[in-house]
Amino acid sequence: MTETISLALSELRSLITKAARGAGLSWGLAEEAGWAAEWLARRGMPAADWATLWLAARLEGAVTPVEVGTALADEFASAPEMQDIALPDGLVSPGYLLPFLHRIAQAGTPVSIASPVGQVALVSIAGDVAFGPSWQLKSDRWHMSRTTSTENGFGRAGRSNVSGSVLECLDELALWTTVPQSESSRRDAGSSVSDND
Repeated sequence: MTETISLALSELRSLITKAARGAGLSWGLAEEAGWAAEWLARRGMPAADWATLWLAARLEGAVTPVEVGTALADEFASAPEMQDIALPDGLVSPGYLLPFLHRIAQAGTPVSIASPVGQVALVSIAGDVAFGPSWQLKSDRWHMSRTTSTENGFGRAGRSNVSGSVLECLDELALWTTVPQSESSRRDAGSSVSDND
């Protein structure tokens, strides 16, 4: 049986930021990933579990939902009249799109994701999420559009429960952002002048 660790949302945000950077995202996108993880965890969604999936896909060269979500939010900010947009197929852990869809919805209209077989998810102006029967862990012929529908979704959480194995995976990726120990790294660590106050 795997141990479960309770992380403060700020701890989760920091860990996902470092893991995303360790997986090769720029610092800006890594910070967006950390913010998105906190947003998801605050709503009781499995942010850490989903992150391990898209981070593993990123290591194999796949586009991440953080990259897609950030681009979508930027596009809608510059062209708010945009309506129906096709999302990339095969996007791993598309739940990481939801925080960015909330940014879009905050302009005044809820955002919906649908597929040819039905409703996938709805993000309200307040950031509530309702999942439809077509929700999957990979996108498949999904389209995003503005909607007038409103539904209740998840509540709010103050902490995130993460399995020990997921935490170990994220910690390992986060360590890729550190400098390996060497005589030079120890000698060059710290301030070049006295930092005593």
